[in-house]
Parts: sequence; structure tokens; C-alpha cells
Amino acid sequence: MLFKKKEQNTGNTAILLNEHEIRSLPVVDENEESITLDGGLVLPRADAETRYYPEGGRAYVFGWTGRYLAESENISALEKNTVLRNLFDYGATTRLDTIKFFVWLGVVVVIVFLLRG
Repeated sequence: MLFKKKEQNTGNTAILLNEHEIRSLPVVDENEESITLDGGLVLPRADAETRYYPEGGRAYVFGWTGRYLAESENISALEKNTVLRNLFDYGATTRLDTIKFFVWLGVVVVIVFLLRG
């Protein structure tokens, strides 16, 4: 993106539980599929247990290991890679451009016949 959206805290937190430690990180952005934490870590929302604070806001609770966080970071990096995204979108874009070209060509031919007649 040319203009990157400024990150803001949503007021929600993510709590990462491990056998030896607990981490609490602010949620920067969230959508239906994922939660983006401060520092750019993206975690799938389906893996979280959602709890609500009495004063308002949500806490997303994750049980995590080092391997889980590494895999989440790899998935996040793949989603940001525009080359891979465009690779899977290749066929649909090419076909649409071809249809547009033939429609434009047909319009030009009709205009030429109308002007000659």
C-alpha cells in the first residue's frame, strides 16, 4: 500500500499463556479472521477464547508455544507478500482484461460502420 494506515490500539488485549509465562499485548487491529497485535504479530481469531472485561473491551486468550508463534508469523508474512497474492489471481485478471479488450474492439467497429454509412 502506498499510504499505510496508522496503527491504533483498539482497547482490546491478547493474553498469551504458556507453561512458564503470561504475556499481555494490545490489539492493534482485528477483523473476522485474524487479530493483529502490537509488533505486527497476526494470530487467527479462531484459536482464541474470547473473554469480556466488566468495564468494557475484550481479552483474546491464546495458549501458545514458540512454534505456534513462529508459524503465525510465517502465515502473516505470506499474506503480506503481493507476489504470491497476484500469482493466484493471475487467471481471473487476464480473462477480464481480454473480455474488456473485445468489447472495446466491438464498439470501435460499430462506430466505424456508423460513420461510413
